[in-house]
Amino acid sequence: MHFDVFARTEVGCARERNEDAFLVLDLATGTSGFLPNARQRMMAPPGTVVSVCDGMGGAAAGDLASKMALESLERVVRARASLQDVASVEATFVDAVRTANQEISAFAKAHPDKRGMGTTMTTAALFGPDLVVIQVGDSRAYLKRGIMLQQLTMDQNVVGQMIASGRITPDQARTVKQRNMLLEAIGVQPKVGPDLVRAQLQPGDVLLLCSDGLTGPLDDRRVLDLMLQYEDPVRCCRALTEAACAAGGPDNVTVAMARFHASGHEPAPDPNTPIAFERRNTVA
Repeated sequence: MHFDVFARTEVGCARERNEDAFLVLDLATGTSGFLPNARQRMMAPPGTVVSVCDGMGGAAAGDLASKMALESLERVVRARASLQDVASVEATFVDAVRTANQEISAFAKAHPDKRGMGTTMTTAALFGPDLVVIQVGDSRAYLKRGIMLQQLTMDQNVVGQMIASGRITPDQARTVKQRNMLLEAIGVQPKVGPDLVRAQLQPGDVLLLCSDGLTGPLDDRRVLDLMLQYEDPVRCCRALTEAACAAGGPDNVTVAMARFHASGHEPAPDPNTPIAFERRNTVA
């Protein structure tokens, strides 16, 4: 397969600065970000890493925390040189989260005015039909197939735990006041417990990573409607961020999207095939 990728971030309508950040790292070219005419990439080693971070701490430098986390991620991934298989990618991602957690925590201890800084992180490895995602916090990863939108990650916050235990439904969670109270974040505690997700990709799938600035104002039905309306990742990222802002934009909003295509002339896969994925917790 090959894929088109794009990402976009907006400050929103209520915040003075943007504490979100994203990374798109192409290990084949060694470049991060977007170059003209280079949005299309191959699904093969050494691969591409896509990540979204949502910093927290306000005056305690949430924007710095998200930037530092992505710098740690990029440094660790580049040192491994190539994304080859699921097990090695998961080990690399856990190492990156551990490194980011240690570095941000050490920085906050050395700078008392930055105490409390931290960040979420949701990162995907694109190197073959096996998708690997690591998540800390409540930024999300979704996979769209046909007219289905599946949330791959589980929010590591109070309401995410309540949903997982069956105490409330996802719709009821939208009205819970403590819905943004994180249980896990990078840089806050000596250890962090990221979730690892594995899924099988097929041509036609669309991967969406996003901060809660998107999923706060917009429910999953609205997100899916926009993804069905706009196939091109550039247009869809713009439509999603603009819709979040039009719905009040109470937070910074960041989206990253990859749309997967067949590279040959093989028959198109069935878009009604259920999305199979596994999720487990680990320690970094």
